[in-house]
Amino acid sequence: MKKSLSLYLIIPALLFGGYAGAQTFEITPTTGYTFSSQFDITGGTGKLEGGANWGLSIGYTPNEFMEFEISYNYFGTDARASSVYLVEDEVTKAKLHFLMGGVNMLFPASEKVTLFGGLKIGAASLLFEDSPNVDRTRFSLGFQAGMRYYVSERIGFRLQGTLLLPIVSEGGSLWWNPNTGTNVSGWSPIVPVSMNAGLIIRLQQ
Repeated sequence: MKKSLSLYLIIPALLFGGYAGAQTFEITPTTGYTFSSQFDITGGTGKLEGGANWGLSIGYTPNEFMEFEISYNYFGTDARASSVYLVEDEVTKAKLHFLMGGVNMLFPASEKVTLFGGLKIGAASLLFEDSPNVDRTRFSLGFQAGMRYYVSERIGFRLQGTLLLPIVSEGGSLWWNPNTGTNVSGWSPIVPVSMNAGLIIRLQQ
């Protein structure tokens, strides 16, 4: 009985020990460019202009083939509405905030290079400055893929492309006055696509 109990205790301990030995934590500040995204409204189009973004991700890798990641991304831009129902284009400052978590699959290509691709989910908020428009927070889904290059055991660089879905235009009216006639029924997705680079800092290995 004691022997069996010892085996039940030793085997998980050995498995966990080997599993934990490969664990790492990484903090990666990032910056890059988010391309403009456009969607339909009544009598015209709505658009989020392209511009710089920045963010921060924290990754936990239980082994060399998988990573769990939490990330925050910020994108400040101009939101523009162009419609035959508007006398002229309406433009206001807008801020996009993404708080997400997900899983990346890792594909080690060499001792220094690792390719990755992943899926993440979370919340996306669209906030307006100096505007009567209502701020929106919605469920968001993201896809990302890229490459990591490690110059040492502690420091590396990360390059990735990201597709985020969706900030949704409910009623086609986000930042302009619905009384102008631009509000519509249905929905239209706003799809920010970004290219980012970051500095990887490994905290544990």
